[in-house]
Amino acid sequence: MVQDTQLIRRLLRLIWPFRWYVITALLCMGVMAATNGAIAFMVKPLVDDVFMQKDASLVTLIPIVVMGIFIVRAVVFFLQSYLMQSLGFKIVRLLQVRLYKKILHLDMERFNTESTGSFISRMIFDIDQLKRVVSTALADITRELLTVTFLFGVVVYRAAELAWVSVVGVPLAVYLIYLFGRKMRTISRRQQELMEDVTSHLEETIAGVKVVKAYCMEGYEHGVFRRISQRVLKNNLRSAFINAISKPSIDLVAGIAISLVVLTSAHAILDGKTTPGTLFSFLTALMMAYSPLKRITMLYNGLQAGLAAAQRVFERLDQYPAIQNVPEAGKLQPLTKALRFENIGFRYQSSEGPVLRGINLHIGVGEKVALVGQSGCGKSTLANLVPRFYEPQQGAILFDGVDIRSVTMRSLRQQIAMVTQENVLFNDTIRNNVAYGKLRASDEEIWAALEAANAKSFVEQLPEGLDAMIGNKGAKLSGGQRQRIAIARALLKSASVLILDEATSALDSESEQLVQEALDRLMDRYTTLVIAHRLSTIRNADRIVVMHEGAVAEMGTHDSLLAQGGLYAKLCEIQFDTQTAKE
Repeated sequence: MVQDTQLIRRLLRLIWPFRWYVITALLCMGVMAATNGAIAFMVKPLVDDVFMQKDASLVTLIPIVVMGIFIVRAVVFFLQSYLMQSLGFKIVRLLQVRLYKKILHLDMERFNTESTGSFISRMIFDIDQLKRVVSTALADITRELLTVTFLFGVVVYRAAELAWVSVVGVPLAVYLIYLFGRKMRTISRRQQELMEDVTSHLEETIAGVKVVKAYCMEGYEHGVFRRISQRVLKNNLRSAFINAISKPSIDLVAGIAISLVVLTSAHAILDGKTTPGTLFSFLTALMMAYSPLKRITMLYNGLQAGLAAAQRVFERLDQYPAIQNVPEAGKLQPLTKALRFENIGFRYQSSEGPVLRGINLHIGVGEKVALVGQSGCGKSTLANLVPRFYEPQQGAILFDGVDIRSVTMRSLRQQIAMVTQENVLFNDTIRNNVAYGKLRASDEEIWAALEAANAKSFVEQLPEGLDAMIGNKGAKLSGGQRQRIAIARALLKSASVLILDEATSALDSESEQLVQEALDRLMDRYTTLVIAHRLSTIRNADRIVVMHEGAVAEMGTHDSLLAQGGLYAKLCEIQFDTQTAKE
C-alpha cells in the first residue's frame, strides 16, 4: 500500500503542471455525481405527489427538471472526458520524451545486457497502460466515488433509520475490490514482462529475417513465437478470470444488502412509518449507489494494471548512467600533442577476467596507429574507451595530458569521429545522414564530403540526389556505398581523432579499394586509431600495435615487426596463406 501511495504521488507530480485540467474535470465530476443524486431524489415527489396525490402542477415541472438534469449531465460529461483524455495524451508525450532521453544517456553496458524489446515495450506498451490510469481509471474512480457519496446522502436523507441496513455490504465490497485489484496488479506486471518478450522476438527476427530465411528457420521461429504467445494467452485468461468474477461478486454483495433493505422497509411501510415514494426514492438511490461500486471494482483492476506499468516506467526513469560528467567538468580542446593510454585495465561486468591489462600507448598528433590481433584480444574494447563508452577500472586516458574523465562527454565526443565495420545509417535522406554530426552543414559542404569519400558519383546518379531516402539501416545502398556515406559523415564532423574499427573487412575488392582511398584521405586529416582485420590495409601505418590476450605483445612498423618474426609475422603468414588458398 505504501508503494501504491508513492507511485500515485509521483503521478500527481507529473500531473501538477496540468492541474487546471484536473480541477475543472473534478468540478465536472462533482456536478455529474450530483445529477445522479438528483435523479434518485426526484423519485419521491414523482411517486407520492404525481402518482399518489395526483398533483397536476408537477406533471409538467418534473419532466422539465429531469430534461434539464440530463442536459447538464451531457455537458459536464463531455468536458470531463475531453479534459482527462487530453491530460492523458500530454502525460504520455511527457513521459515518452523523458524516457527516451533517459535511454539515450544510459551506459553502453546496459544496452549489452538488456534486449531492445525491453526498451521499446516500456516506451510504448507500459506508457500506454499508464495513460489509462491518468485519463480513465483515476478520473472514473473519482467520479464513481462522488456518485456513491451523493447517492448515499439521498439514502440517509430519505430514510436514515434504514440507512444502516444498506451499508452492511459495503465493507465486504471494499475488501473484494482491494483483493481483486492486488491480484490484477501481479498479473499486469507479468503481462508487461511478457510483452517485452514478444517485442524482443519480433525485433530480432524481423531485423534478422535474411538469416532466418537463409537457414530455413521460419518454422522454428514461428514455433518460438507460438510458445511466447501461449504464455501471453494464459496470463490474459487469468486477467479475464479476475475481471469476470469481480462484477458478479459485488452483485452478490449488493443483492444481499438490497434484500435486507427490502425486508426491513416492507415492515416500515406496513407499520406506517414511511411512504411508498420515500421507499422507492430510497431503493433507487441504493441500487444506483451499488452500480458505481461495481464499476469501481473494474476500474480498480485497471488502476492496478496501470500502476504496475507506472512502476516499470519509473524504475527506468530512476536508472542513472555510471559514466557521467564530474562536477565542474571542462571543455576539451582539439588534440594538438598526443593521445596517451596509461596502464589501462578493463573488464566487462559480464566477463570472467580482465579484457585489457596494463595497456600503455602513446599516439602523437597526426599519427596513424593500427591495432591488430586475433578476435577477442581487446582491440575494439580499447578503442571504445576513448569516447568513454566504457570506463576503465585501472589507469587513465589523456588527451594532451588532460584526463578525459575531467572533461564533458559532449566535448570529448565532438573531438572523435568513428567509422566501423557495420555503420548505422538511419531511414532518412542522404543529406541528413551525412550531416548527422553537423546538422547545419550546407549542401556545398555535404557534396565536398561525399566527393572526398568517393561517394559523389553514385549519389549524383540517384533521381533525388541528396534527398534520396536510403531505407532502414541504409538497405537501399550496397555495403560499399553505406561505408562511403559513413566516411562522408566522419569527414564532415569537426573532430581531431579518428577511430576506424575494421572499416573495410566486410567489403569486396572493388568496394574496398574505393573505401580505402576515401579512408586514406580521411586519415590525412586526423590522428587515427585503426583496428584492422586485413593486415594489408595497415602496412603504411606509422606504428602497428599487436595485442594478445588483452595486453600489448609487440609494437613497431610493418617491416620491423615482420623482421622480428613474432606474433605479427605469424598473423601475416596465416592471412597470406589464406588469401593464396582463396586465389
